Amino acid sequence: MARASSLSMAPPSAKWKPSLNFFVALMLVVVAIQGCYLGYVVGMLTTLEKRFGISSSPSGALLSIYDVGHTIAILAVGYFGEKAHQPRITGIGVLLSSLSMFLLALPALCFGTVPDDEFHVEKYKLQYIEDTKCDSSRFITDDGHCAREKTEHSFALVLLSIGQLLAGVFSAPFNTLAYVYIDNNIEDRKKSPFILGLLTSMYAFGPAFGFALSAAFNQFYATLGEAPTGLVPSDEEWLGAWWLGFVVCGVLYLLSAAPFFFFPRTYIEEEGMELQALKHRGERKPTLPPFEEEEETGCARLKESMRDFPLVISDLLRNPVYVSMVLGWMFGSYLIAGYGTYLPKYIETQYGQSASMADLYAGIISIGAVASATAIGGWVLSRSNVGPRAAILLLFGSWIIVLVSYLSGILFSCQQPNIHGLEYAEHKDNWIFNSVQTCSSHCQCDSVTHFDPVNFDGINYFSPCHAGCRYYENYQWRSCDCFNGADAYHGVVHEDCTLSLVGYLIVMFIGLFLGNLFFMTTMMIVLRSVYDDQKVIALSFASCITNMLVAGFIPAPLFLGWLIDRSCTLWHSTCPDSRGNCVLYDNDKFRIGFHASNAGLQLAAVICVFACWIFARKQRFPEEEDDEE
Repeated sequence: MARASSLSMAPPSAKWKPSLNFFVALMLVVVAIQGCYLGYVVGMLTTLEKRFGISSSPSGALLSIYDVGHTIAILAVGYFGEKAHQPRITGIGVLLSSLSMFLLALPALCFGTVPDDEFHVEKYKLQYIEDTKCDSSRFITDDGHCAREKTEHSFALVLLSIGQLLAGVFSAPFNTLAYVYIDNNIEDRKKSPFILGLLTSMYAFGPAFGFALSAAFNQFYATLGEAPTGLVPSDEEWLGAWWLGFVVCGVLYLLSAAPFFFFPRTYIEEEGMELQALKHRGERKPTLPPFEEEEETGCARLKESMRDFPLVISDLLRNPVYVSMVLGWMFGSYLIAGYGTYLPKYIETQYGQSASMADLYAGIISIGAVASATAIGGWVLSRSNVGPRAAILLLFGSWIIVLVSYLSGILFSCQQPNIHGLEYAEHKDNWIFNSVQTCSSHCQCDSVTHFDPVNFDGINYFSPCHAGCRYYENYQWRSCDCFNGADAYHGVVHEDCTLSLVGYLIVMFIGLFLGNLFFMTTMMIVLRSVYDDQKVIALSFASCITNMLVAGFIPAPLFLGWLIDRSCTLWHSTCPDSRGNCVLYDNDKFRIGFHASNAGLQLAAVICVFACWIFARKQRFPEEEDDEE
């Protein structure tokens, strides 16, 4: 019995030592879940804006909070994780990431999946009719509605922000420690570009799954029950099941966490590690601080690490190949951080598509093309054994194609729908809604503040009141004075832009596919331009810089959200301090600004990569020094 007991208390690693291939496969799953979550947030962005009444600028800030947390954590994890048990740190990150997903779904439990107000016709039918119909006897009073709307859902947004922040913090090990663990333990270094390319491509395939998930869940009403009669997914008032995807990602994270705790610290024998360290260290200074004395306290080691940290960063900043490639990586990342973030909104508003179809198309363009191209490009680099300098040239050529694609996207236009009574005020440089119209001037519509569009014969109005509609029967507005007494149809009539949409999808898919075949080169050059004991901090610092600086993930949604709001012509609410989400854009201004901003930053990426190639011609890579030795 004592023998059996001792065996049962043996550490799990003594019983089972999974292979490195299993670690790679597990990381593919985790990266897919993380990418799925990131794509899902983007796909549900317009639904979140509708649910919580926010414009593109605050929603961009909500997306950026994830990268704020990621930036805070990734540099610390990368630097101090060099000597840690990297698989276990990764497993802890996976476990805690599930917690952040459940936190993102918590507002649905606290505040409901849909707003409980007068705009739900089924529950407040009589009040809805009285507040929305044409009524010459109605008194226009300020009952504090706009003031209440201004502060509504603030706590829910705080919860979402905390969830986004924690999701960014806990995902830091995925992008650094796991990559370096694989690169350091793989036997054949020639296979490294393919494996790392496979992982990187999953960062693109994952969001594709997220877009597909958001497209599917947008077809379900937010309550998962029966939607109000007459409400369909193409309507402005439709809210998809925005919270359900967070729950799904949280459960998947939870199931994936346990295996990470069974992997060994390294697959390389200790003697081999020491010889490798001596081989690569040479006389270079500074290097990552070695933890030489086992009896040294953790606080002393931490103090030593903090003291040498500036020297390590200084060593990286004096490496021109590393710096120029990091800058190119930063500007090139705008493809996902800027273009990919708001592409569903662009397709939905520019071409009059439902949120579900916009998610599907956006996934095909920005994620499907990039993901497949990255995977194929990593395989090509691995099979052809392309040298670093040749790979940089390939990246330079492919990113020129991305630049041309952005400029080509401006050509595929679609006429914006016209809302009767909406006019441009030159003295304010803005669009204003003129509520006084001849056909409905007697309807007292100034108190109707929310967008509830109706149309007839291609003519759109802000609400049934503005169209002079008097009766509501069988879920349809009737006897509308502006339509000569005819009945009104719900929603906005958009121009048929099928050919323009198809052309846009084809051009952007081909361009982004060809333009991202060699995106893996960015990470490969970052890892190859430094010595082995600098890889973790080099990759962490590159990711940190990408997040922080002008074209990285943090500023990109903020800047583009601001730019998109500038092209808004009509907000969901006419309240001066709480406009809610934008429901109508100036299509020309949106289209040109959206693509020109991306093209400008892509041009900066092309210039940086060309500079990197010039520096690489004059500088020797560490692996070339090793070959000579």
